[in-house]
Amino acid sequence: MQPAEPHRRSLPRRVASRLRRELRNRRARPAPAPSRPRAPLPDVPVEPTFLGPVMDQRVAVARAHLRPRGEDADYDLVRDNFDVIHYLLQDPRLAEVPSVDLVQHYLDEGAAQRKSPHPDFSTAAYPRPYVAWLRSGREAGELADPAPGIRELAPLLGMEPREVAERIRERRDDMLRRLRTGGLGEMFAKAAEIEPLLGEAWVETTRPRLLPFSHPPVVKEVAALYRAQKAASFRRARVVFVINRGRWGGGRRMEGHLAHALAHHVAPDEIVVLYTDESSAAPAGRYPDGVREVDFAEISSGLRPEEAQHGLVMLLRTFRADAIVNVNSRMMYHALRTYGHALAASERVFHVYFCNEQVATGAWRGWSLRYFYRTYDTAAGIITDSDHLARELAARHRATTRQQERVHVFRAPVDPGIPLAEPPAVDPGRRPQVFWAGRWDRQKRVDDFFEIARRLPHVDFRMWGETVMGSERRLLPDNVVPRGRYGHFSELPLDEADVWLYTSAWDGVPSLLLEVSMTGVPIVGTRVGGTEEILVDDGAWPIELDEGPEAYVRAIREVLDDPRAARERARGLRERLLRERTPEAFASYAVEVLLREQSGETR
Repeated sequence: MQPAEPHRRSLPRRVASRLRRELRNRRARPAPAPSRPRAPLPDVPVEPTFLGPVMDQRVAVARAHLRPRGEDADYDLVRDNFDVIHYLLQDPRLAEVPSVDLVQHYLDEGAAQRKSPHPDFSTAAYPRPYVAWLRSGREAGELADPAPGIRELAPLLGMEPREVAERIRERRDDMLRRLRTGGLGEMFAKAAEIEPLLGEAWVETTRPRLLPFSHPPVVKEVAALYRAQKAASFRRARVVFVINRGRWGGGRRMEGHLAHALAHHVAPDEIVVLYTDESSAAPAGRYPDGVREVDFAEISSGLRPEEAQHGLVMLLRTFRADAIVNVNSRMMYHALRTYGHALAASERVFHVYFCNEQVATGAWRGWSLRYFYRTYDTAAGIITDSDHLARELAARHRATTRQQERVHVFRAPVDPGIPLAEPPAVDPGRRPQVFWAGRWDRQKRVDDFFEIARRLPHVDFRMWGETVMGSERRLLPDNVVPRGRYGHFSELPLDEADVWLYTSAWDGVPSLLLEVSMTGVPIVGTRVGGTEEILVDDGAWPIELDEGPEAYVRAIREVLDDPRAARERARGLRERLLRERTPEAFASYAVEVLLREQSGETR
């Protein structure tokens, strides 16, 4: 029996085809000409640097392997502007091939691999070959510098990009000289003797970061800071408000009250308002004329969140303000997670807290729940709009008596300029008018409002607030008339109102109730949270939170049954609030808290 032939494995078609093609090319290739003996290598002296003798020897060998001048003009031009150390450090594997011509390697392969032939030239940034830049582009002022922020930051310096590039080149040359042969390199080399792994860091000298020009995130952040300061007229501020957005409603709100109060003690243009979370502006009249508003949300829109947060902290420091007041700014709270202690080292930061919100699941959320305990130690003070919230914060966080001294209740002043509304004329055929305003959300208990209206079909209910969607419109009782949003409280036809209805489920001290209380229109509203400071028994018709729609119905009927007595009670509320909530008292307290000298006790 013959032994079986060994199994022969056939080559894959792709490999066999490549081999056949290679054989054909070899047959067609002409025989190489006899090589001429290479001229002996020139004697290139070793130039010592702090990279060490091994690298210094390798650089000398590389220079010896460069072609003689005169053979190729383009080659000679690149050779005369070629940094051997810089090129070798970009690819240490080339150091293992001493016979390679580094200039030719760059021309053949390095440019395509985006290697740089010189510290001042970026193959990736310049669209044409290095030779083209050396011949004409450099003289024409075309930018080829590795620093990416030159064009964007040059206007900030009041300089032409070409001039900035030259300044950067001078700084980079000086730094590399000090690293390779100067005192900086000597220190680095001694450190590498102690910890040899530091020697690996020499490759980083091929891409030095000359801030802010060399690092794109820093470039964007510095540019954003410049735009923000330009919007603020490049001037310091005594007080800075950091606010999430231009909040709805024509009233002054807390930030407006503070700005108007402080404007009697500092010039309005020494107050700056930063909007951080949504690009917006405040309604007319919220701030005194001259207050500077900066839309930092729009300015920082191209930054990543952590970059925008860092930029906000840097911007706040540039104002050198006496006080920074944070009003619901998400960006500010997030920035304080990282920079809270650093910012508190130089700035006095106050946080304004309003009532918390209850979501549909029954859980509560709010800035004070999430950030009071996180920011208290770095805050100069906490500001609330009601005694109710101040007591709640102290109880929840077990604040000591001394700690409670840093919680300040700013009782918003009422506006004595709001006139008393004339009561509607007596007309047996006229339908009574009940006014209601607010957001269409769970806090305002819109469903309860609708139920109250259904139980009073002979009364018209005028409703101001957010846009009414189609599905919500179908739920409206026939006697509810939606009016949309109003721009300012003065736009409301209050002379036609018999009752103002307020159905909130939780609240602070609403600006709206303070405004209505000045008109003499009787108020029927929920006594909850801070509203207890307005809805007193002898000035309004307070309804407890656990009472249902029928309690509101009874109160409205009481007002409508005796409108003269109701107006007298409502006017008594106006007089009481005019005594208790004066602009002068508010301003005095604002100045005392926000503009007093810094001390260890306020930190």
